[in-house]
Amino acid sequence: MSVEARSNAHCSVALHAGPTSASIVEGELEAWLERRSAAAREAGIAEGEARARERAAKALDAACVRLEAASQHAAEEMAHCAVQLVLEIAREVLRSELDAGRYDLERIVRDTLSFANVGRGNCVVHLNPADAAALADIRFRAGTTVEADADVARGDVHVTTPRGLLVREIDEALRAIGERLQGDLA
Repeated sequence: MSVEARSNAHCSVALHAGPTSASIVEGELEAWLERRSAAAREAGIAEGEARARERAAKALDAACVRLEAASQHAAEEMAHCAVQLVLEIAREVLRSELDAGRYDLERIVRDTLSFANVGRGNCVVHLNPADAAALADIRFRAGTTVEADADVARGDVHVTTPRGLLVREIDEALRAIGERLQGDLA
């Protein structure tokens, strides 16, 4: 049987254009098609795996960027929370020390008077009644009087001077410290 007759016996092929190349392969057409199909499957699988790796790499990169941003945000938030916690602890310790009377009120008053910067000018130091009683026997510079004032918290000092009012309050000092610490974090 001729090659033409053998190929017509297996299948008929209609070409819409002339072939550009040809090759001779050994074996049966079905085996060749199976090998070619297996090679195409393997190439497709390899291409799919490469695309999957590429997508996975992009997803991993995006996840790393999100994780880094979340980590940075968490670190900043933790620092701000730590400042708030420290200030609250300091506030509680100070209140406890004030309630127990363990603070150097005379030094606090003298420091406040020195901040007033009025020299020997007349000053009125307003203190909580308990603090005023504790300083009843203490002598300050001439022209300085100590008055009990129920509106002043323990440990706080308000000084009326010819220049105006100087206020030294623990809560305000803690607030200012907190603002400065929070500003340092920014």
